[in-house]
Amino acid sequence: MLQKPTPFVQEYIANNRVESAYGQAWERLYDVSAYQGTDDDSVERAPTGWTRTFPHVIGSKSGKTDEEFYGHWMRSPLSDEYLGRLAATAVDTLRLGNGPQIDFLGVSFSALDLVGHAYGPDSHEVQDMVARLDVTIGALLDHLDRTVGAGNYVVAFTADHGVAQIPEETKRGGRETNVETAAAIEKALVPLLGPGKHVANASYTDIYLQKAALKRMKKDPAVRTAALDALRGMTGIAAAYTADEVSASGARSSSDSLKRAAALNYFPGRSGDVIIVPRENWILSTSATTHGTLYPYDQHVPVIFYGAGVKKGRFAVEASPADIAPTLAALVGIPFRTTDGRERKEAFAVAVSTR
Repeated sequence: MLQKPTPFVQEYIANNRVESAYGQAWERLYDVSAYQGTDDDSVERAPTGWTRTFPHVIGSKSGKTDEEFYGHWMRSPLSDEYLGRLAATAVDTLRLGNGPQIDFLGVSFSALDLVGHAYGPDSHEVQDMVARLDVTIGALLDHLDRTVGAGNYVVAFTADHGVAQIPEETKRGGRETNVETAAAIEKALVPLLGPGKHVANASYTDIYLQKAALKRMKKDPAVRTAALDALRGMTGIAAAYTADEVSASGARSSSDSLKRAAALNYFPGRSGDVIIVPRENWILSTSATTHGTLYPYDQHVPVIFYGAGVKKGRFAVEASPADIAPTLAALVGIPFRTTDGRERKEAFAVAVSTR
């Protein structure tokens, strides 16, 4: 059953129409001299309707608020600003932080991810998105200071992933697309299964086989070997596994770092029938860059706590976004049992207990 949108969210959307942004241009926040590198890099993959250089007009070839327009809006700082104002509206409408209960507000700013995939981490677009997101988050924190009171709330800040450098720029890696990985499997399977389409879909590191091909792979080791060897023979691939291998008992704690990473990333019923692990600095995508590997550039993200009960400092210990939930729970005295993450007690201003 479909749920009706929350009334205050409906009202916010009605009073703040996204369509009013049609025709606006995304320009740099600061003078061009403040940005590193070049604004025009041949390896950038500009979204449809945009070029590799500023300004980026939020519109469409049709002159209407169509799919292209919404794609531009989502990939601009305007979408983050819109979400930041909605978060502030939620604080006011729900009177968050002004009652005896514990309130939680989660906000996910996603425009940076979309822009990063298209333009890469060193682009002027990403630099400007970060600069503008800093302003948006600052405005939200200022609002909390006014409504809840400085020092009366806690902020946890992190990212769901890092990102690879554009491989053509690093000179240390390269690119092999899903068209190429699918073609390698097709070529290897034709002698065993006959002509036809044996790969249903290739989505970055996940390969989905046609039902008949998957059935044969499960029964015939020769089919499995042919498919995996074809992938392992590609320059940009470090390892390849079947879903059965990475979902087997013990795979998530394997001493083989590649297999362990693939197993930890595997989701039954959603992940592929064959799982690929690219080599470091290699990308299996046509986008400028992407993420989702075990390498430091993908795994290195900030974990920041700020506010009530948190002491100032930088802690040189291994941390994870999974630490956020148990840490926030501990700060407000709530028992939290999890197999992932731990309380970051070294960041507590005073000792706390959840017993």
